[in-house]
Amino acid sequence: MIKVLADKDIPYIDEVFKNSKDYQLTKLSFDEITSNTLKDIDALLSRSATLLNGKLLEGTKVKFIGSLTSGEDHINFNEIDNLEIEVNSAKGCNAQAVTEYILDALSASKEKRLGIIGEGFVGSKLRKVLEAYDYEIKIYDPYLHKHNEKTLNDVLSFPIVSVNSSYSKEGKFPSHNLISSLNPNQLLINTSRGEIVDYISINNSSKARLICDVWNNEPSLDKEDIKNTFRATPHIAGNTFEAKINALNIISKKLDSFFDKKDLNKLVVKTKVLEINSKNISKSLDDNLLPFELIDIFSPCNRVSSAFKKTIKETITDINFAQKFQKIRKSFERKGFGEYALSVRKIKPSQQEKLSLLGFEIHRE
Repeated sequence: MIKVLADKDIPYIDEVFKNSKDYQLTKLSFDEITSNTLKDIDALLSRSATLLNGKLLEGTKVKFIGSLTSGEDHINFNEIDNLEIEVNSAKGCNAQAVTEYILDALSASKEKRLGIIGEGFVGSKLRKVLEAYDYEIKIYDPYLHKHNEKTLNDVLSFPIVSVNSSYSKEGKFPSHNLISSLNPNQLLINTSRGEIVDYISINNSSKARLICDVWNNEPSLDKEDIKNTFRATPHIAGNTFEAKINALNIISKKLDSFFDKKDLNKLVVKTKVLEINSKNISKSLDDNLLPFELIDIFSPCNRVSSAFKKTIKETITDINFAQKFQKIRKSFERKGFGEYALSVRKIKPSQQEKLSLLGFEIHRE
């Protein structure tokens, strides 16, 4: 029997292991995952709240790690490489979900000039969508393109900046505190990692608006970072049912492959039909504008921000804030575009094409 320890806040984990004969699943909260609880465990399934390093894993029987995250900055590969443990993440699992969040955030500005920092899974998808909607796009990604400091400054001069880059403190292109100042009235959207943006410095030095979903030192974040943001959400940009299913399927397939088993369930996103009044979105699509009234149904981040800020204010002295933050984050699951098939009467082929590009499926009668 293969012993698996999983973070209890990984959604739908029970469905994957349901009726399994080869795996024994144990679930613990992120702060209960320690070298002691991992001592006799064969495989660990975790989230970004768990720092994966030598201190956690030395002296354990762990042979496989599956991090159900698209980012890997919480993984110390240098320390783990010496332990003969296979480490996997779910890169790209939430790219569609994060793109949806950013599209919703763009409703805060009438500008159509956007600078993208990082052209990975999210950045490339965002660029494809927005260029089709006549946005002028400027990219900064030193890992993919030859850039210089002037080019980064050009991107940061655009009215809207979307941060989608990886995080690093060292190396050739460190991104720690990459952005510490902005021009007045700029809009910055950060869905990648809190430490890339110096929130307090920006809030103290400019009137730029910040829409932030990620924070410094999560889950023990600095509540001062949230205080003056235009919109704040509890790391939910990729928090859709569709994204979670993608991550689970990626990691469970790798887990089965590693142990040479075929015992885990593959989860399926079952689409629901949603009727939409075409009058509400036709004009936007015909004018090549993003249909924000439709997007808001799936990503109502203004309302989420209000609720989050209220909760933060009420728990300002809570000594167990890390656990509180995780609870708040878990409670805000969003609808993903791919979870619904839109039933829209009298839709034009050109309008259908634009909706499909956003990630929507059109229901066929």
